[in-house]
Amino acid sequence: MPRIEEFDREAVLQKAMNVFWEKGYYGTSMQDLVDVTGLNRSSIYNSFGSKLELYQHTLSHYQKEASGVFQKALLRAGDPLEAIRLIFEGSLAEITSDVNGKGCFVMNCKAEMGNRDGDIRKWLLDTQEHHLALFQDLIGDGQEQGIINKDQARKSYAYFVLNAFQGFRMTGILVKDRKVLQEIIENTIKVIT
Repeated sequence: MPRIEEFDREAVLQKAMNVFWEKGYYGTSMQDLVDVTGLNRSSIYNSFGSKLELYQHTLSHYQKEASGVFQKALLRAGDPLEAIRLIFEGSLAEITSDVNGKGCFVMNCKAEMGNRDGDIRKWLLDTQEHHLALFQDLIGDGQEQGIINKDQARKSYAYFVLNAFQGFRMTGILVKDRKVLQEIIENTIKVIT
């Protein structure tokens, strides 16, 4: 009979994620995870698998939380161009409130682990493809509505917007000046309109 977990799984994932976020995957020890979660090593291994598997669980946990920015933008937007703007502006709010300069957990993962582990790389590629498809759909819809230009194919613009968005997230680790960040958003929007 499988053992029943006697802890709040979401709370443990949040705590583990915060340690990985602060120290990176390689800078985080199993003892760090034991200390922060309050679980012993065997409970961590039995419930989450290896340190790498726990890291993967924290990435998925973060992605669920972060997808809220995209969902809010899509629900609030009156048109595809506004949705793109609101996605950036939702991240702008996160960036300017990030006083510790932690950055985006996924971008940090991409920088540290993108070429080091096949499973992590696949997860990152799948996540990127999902965002690319979202931007491609928004741009295609915007082009059909005449609010996004047709100078480039929607896939080309989707890569441009995705690249701008990821660069925006990386820039936001060090740059907190709202005016500078807002100009990045405006310049991105200008290219596609």
